[in-house]
Amino acid sequence: MQYEFWVGSYGTKEEESIARFSLDTTAGRMTRLYGYQGAENPSWISLDKTKTILYSVEELSPQGRIRAFAMGERGLEPLACLSTRGADPCHICLDVGQQYLFAANYTSGSLAVFSLDGEGIPVRETDFVQHRGSGRNPARQEGPHVHFAQVSGGKVYVVDLGTDLVSVYRLDREAGRLEDTGKALRLPAGAGPRHLVFHPGIPGLVYVACELDSSVALFREQDGEYAQEGMVSALPEAFRGENTVAAIRIWKDRLLVSNRGHDSIASFQIQENGSIRLCQTVPTGGKVPRDFAVMGEYVVIANQGSDEITALRMDSATGKLEQTGIRVPMRRPTCICPA
Repeated sequence: MQYEFWVGSYGTKEEESIARFSLDTTAGRMTRLYGYQGAENPSWISLDKTKTILYSVEELSPQGRIRAFAMGERGLEPLACLSTRGADPCHICLDVGQQYLFAANYTSGSLAVFSLDGEGIPVRETDFVQHRGSGRNPARQEGPHVHFAQVSGGKVYVVDLGTDLVSVYRLDREAGRLEDTGKALRLPAGAGPRHLVFHPGIPGLVYVACELDSSVALFREQDGEYAQEGMVSALPEAFRGENTVAAIRIWKDRLLVSNRGHDSIASFQIQENGSIRLCQTVPTGGKVPRDFAVMGEYVVIANQGSDEITALRMDSATGKLEQTGIRVPMRRPTCICPA
């Protein structure tokens, strides 16, 4: 099998900070196909449904940007560039209908909403939400830090590492504005939520990757209220070093999380009721695995600290992860996006 994917990174305009790669599982190798110069710190990238437009952030301070590119025969062609009106945007996502794009400004703790035209090009800002507050950790939670947003069922879930909250907003699809529902997923003090994922088969079940305490929290929604039902460490009991959790994904009956410090992928078994149990922590083969993506039976990982992309293989029968030795160099990779 052959898979192609895009990678975003921390890089200057003079560097090829966005690149496209192929993974040939038969030959056991990854190959760089194309690199784009001109984007500055595109630390998160995403594709539209047709996979013809690539969106990226430019993680800059005091104001970052979002950008849109057409994927033409000659590679990426710039379409639009808009300010996020906040510092260091680190994540973008689209709503299901691809009418709006949401950009999370990490350092300034805000979320910007942009409307897309019929071609999928961002044209204007329709809303801007500024979070307030702080958390228990003075070094990392001195103020709000919006890290991630996800749209589900007409609601927008906004993950704030700085305040230990996942705020729930209602999306007005006509105006592109957010209404605060007053509801939230409240994490333990100092947990530092980073990303989340919804259970694909159990409505209302949410898994939250907590960066600062290296755990996964389980929440269940009932009648509009969100109750925490569990919290499981992503680290082996014997580990005593520094670690922060980053990305979270679901593959079949496995929940996968990346550990930066332990430099591993943690694999959890998802039980029938949605609860999780840690089964494995497998070294990625690199350092500081910030993001990863599942492609077929392979987990492709952006190892920011060792300037390389590596791949693990999942056994389709047992779900167990194993090393492959497959790797390819790239400077400071941060995001993997299947093409």
